Amino acid sequence: MGIISPIISSAVDLEADFPAPSEREKIQKLIEKYRTILRKYPGRPDIGEIKFGLADLYVGRGDAGDYDKAKYFYEDILKTCSSPFLRARAFVGKAELSVPGIKKEEIQDAIDMCATARKNLGDDISDFFTAKTYIVEADLRLVRNDKGDHGKALKMHEKLIQERKANWYFRARALLGKAELILYHYPAKLTDAIGLCARSSKLLKDRPADYFSVKTKTIESELRIRRAKAEDFKAAENLLKEVIRIPHAFADLTARAKTNLAEISKHPLASKLLKELHQMEGLDPYLTDKIKQIEAGLKTK
Repeated sequence: MGIISPIISSAVDLEADFPAPSEREKIQKLIEKYRTILRKYPGRPDIGEIKFGLADLYVGRGDAGDYDKAKYFYEDILKTCSSPFLRARAFVGKAELSVPGIKKEEIQDAIDMCATARKNLGDDISDFFTAKTYIVEADLRLVRNDKGDHGKALKMHEKLIQERKANWYFRARALLGKAELILYHYPAKLTDAIGLCARSSKLLKDRPADYFSVKTKTIESELRIRRAKAEDFKAAENLLKEVIRIPHAFADLTARAKTNLAEISKHPLASKLLKELHQMEGLDPYLTDKIKQIEAGLKTK
């Protein structure tokens, strides 16, 4: 599941019963309650908050199709609600949902949404939604990688890391984001980056199936392969096998993990992994090129 904002999290906690329901059951119950309100009382003065609550809950539940439902409500809020604060929350929510698989030409619009949200929310990074604008924009800039993007993303990561009152989840993502940027740009700081991954993992320890928890393992493995100390390859191998074994894992991270494991493995494991990668669709062009290089290397061994 994704992370729910404090506003809706407190409402979820009120959905108590006996025996005590699971978090997922409480989310489901609140979704049903909000949908009933929306259906029966569409003219309520707080209907915008109800719509936002539904969007937030759908992101938190994370079932198939839930992100599309959340996006619908974010867009509806932007069309029909005048509250600057509510619109700001909808802007950053919509921007976050656009990140997976976003096209490069769409990234500036998403960055603009974050900037608009931040303008309305203020710059108090201890606020949940303000912090969210920073981490989402940093993610977008990391993906786009135009001139200056990675430098701006790094500053946003550091701002979140340094603010102890910032939401723990966004700080964990910022630690990971900084580690990833070190991987790409600062080879002399690989040990520091591995430490950042350890700190991120500690914050995310109760969410082992979370996308960023899994990505932390993937990035740490790449950092260790790059550093190449005596103990690093075994540690990287263990991390990559953990990622690959995760049920219902994220396709992009699974592909990245299999590619990295193939890179440090010998035949027949490397050949098996490469065969599995060829059966996967929609691989990142970077991974496709790396797979070709690994295959060429195996032929010369």
